Amino acid sequence: MRTSVPCPNCQKAITLEDFEDFSSPFTMKCPHCRAKLKETKVTPFLILGLIVILPLFIYLTETLKSLLADFIPVVENIPSVIVFLGLLYPLYAIYERLNGLIMFNKGNLKLKNRQ
Repeated sequence: MRTSVPCPNCQKAITLEDFEDFSSPFTMKCPHCRAKLKETKVTPFLILGLIVILPLFIYLTETLKSLLADFIPVVENIPSVIVFLGLLYPLYAIYERLNGLIMFNKGNLKLKNRQ
């Protein structure tokens, strides 16, 4: 497992902690030179994974909401996204962590725009 990857612009190390600080894989910037970065090797596969897992998250949220509605009727009036964030966020966080690890270890960083 790698501990850092070099920035394609300044060649300074980008660590896993820096990768975790990126808000999304589409807004990555080098923490040293602020160059915009993109990843092209594994991102298409991660997007396909998202297409598979998104219906699973929706199904789990709706199932959990219907189970809770049997015991607490007020849950029917709560938006599904709030139920998801309140109860299934740890599952989503694990999914995002796994995506970050795959992108960090198997990905290939390139400059988004030549400067």
